[in-house]
Amino acid sequence: MTAIRFPTGFNITNYLSSGLTSMVYLDDSSNTVVKYPHRVEEEPAIEVERRIYERFQLHGGHEGLLKFHGTFESGIRLEYASKNGLRQYIQTHEIHTKQRLQWAQQVTSALAFVHSMNVIHADLTCGNISLDDSLHAKLLDFSGSSLDGSEPSVVVTASHKCPGTDLKSTRADLFALGSTLYEIWTGKPPYFELGLKEIEITNLFKQSKFPETKSLGPIGDIITGCWQGRFISADDVLKAINFCGKTYPFAPPLLETTIAISVLGLLVFLAHRLARRE
Repeated sequence: MTAIRFPTGFNITNYLSSGLTSMVYLDDSSNTVVKYPHRVEEEPAIEVERRIYERFQLHGGHEGLLKFHGTFESGIRLEYASKNGLRQYIQTHEIHTKQRLQWAQQVTSALAFVHSMNVIHADLTCGNISLDDSLHAKLLDFSGSSLDGSEPSVVVTASHKCPGTDLKSTRADLFALGSTLYEIWTGKPPYFELGLKEIEITNLFKQSKFPETKSLGPIGDIITGCWQGRFISADDVLKAINFCGKTYPFAPPLLETTIAISVLGLLVFLAHRLARRE
């Protein structure tokens, strides 16, 4: 069993999360996190991520990405998104449609910026999105991404993988974006409720058989469009999301309740008037 490698000054009490190649530790003193490779053999993956974040930073960064605070030994230091994972948050909170739309816009905008930097995320899921104090979505984890056409080093779940498509292509990321938007809207990845095996989901996608999305409203057509390859770029998806946002009813829950009560009261009043006339 391999011993855990801690960055200097950190121990298990600072542990936040871990992935295939690294562990993430919280630095309370600076409210940042240090992402540190499990083993020496995994340092190249963190090196790729460092280069990606440095490129983002050089071009002004993006509000939908974690801020890069430089290196720490063989790891990197990043902004701390205090609400942690979007996937867990969706599953444990009641979420209004307006919030879901904002997340969709933020994630898609961040992906468009990433692509403009000649980076393909290659593993876009709600599991690789965190939330900050203001519930703003932050796309993260670029250790397995493709930089300038390099081969990505990720294992993509079938629910987010476009069959027969090169992982280092925009098409692959846009397909995964469709599945990510689906989870943002429904709370679960595609076909999760059926308990299908990975190979079964892959076979359905190969036959262009996708989950039902019409019931999701305007966003449903955008999700299906991502799966079917109808969008050329993340910018095109973002334009569609911004447009469909105008068609959703965004009354706050309290206002919606007030309207419902008012309508009910009016119906009771009219019924009473009709009864008196009879």
